[in-house]
Amino acid sequence: MSIQIVPRGDGPIRVLLVGGPQLARLGLRSLLETNRWFDVVGDVGTVGEAAGTAWAHRPTLIVFAGRPDTGDIDALRELRARMPDTRIVIVGDHAETPATLTRAGAVGCLSRQQGAQSLCRALRELATGGQPAAGETSALLPAHRNGVSRDVLALTAQERRVLELVAHGKTNKEIGSALGLSAKTVKNYLSNAFEKLNVCRRAQAAVLFIKGYGGLGTRRSAS
Repeated sequence: MSIQIVPRGDGPIRVLLVGGPQLARLGLRSLLETNRWFDVVGDVGTVGEAAGTAWAHRPTLIVFAGRPDTGDIDALRELRARMPDTRIVIVGDHAETPATLTRAGAVGCLSRQQGAQSLCRALRELATGGQPAAGETSALLPAHRNGVSRDVLALTAQERRVLELVAHGKTNKEIGSALGLSAKTVKNYLSNAFEKLNVCRRAQAAVLFIKGYGGLGTRRSAS
């Protein structure tokens, strides 16, 4: 996607929107541009595109509009290292683990499902080095949803498929055959899942997966 530069203002909090679905960024942009606290200085599709725009406009906030993948996380961390005065916030529909936020250099993760003013207030607090005030804590993504831990909810669909087969006692090679993946790719999915679940062993991950999803289903492809 081409970079869309928005004129910079002097007073408001300067915001650079990055990544995620284009419609998600459009919604956030529409919201922030109607709020006197913010000035959207750029809207880019990837973190790679964000580097030049961020360097030119020195935003106060970089808002990632979605769930960052491993590449996004690494790129955000590098961008944060180059611009230590800029704060990164993730705004999406899913919770991110503390480890993910730390790796990305983000100061927080907010829910796009909150009310417009609640989200704006939370972004303003994070931009100025604070935390959402009392009464605005609901703007933060919940630690639990329907009894499932936030870390389990943070798993991607493919990570869940891999862990389901781990819980069925399958080896990496068997999982790869069932899902059409190489053993190395399976290992990478497991590594990411272990980090999100804060575990280091397959058995621990399997137990958390089973607890989080209420038992094991029957996978024909895994049999």
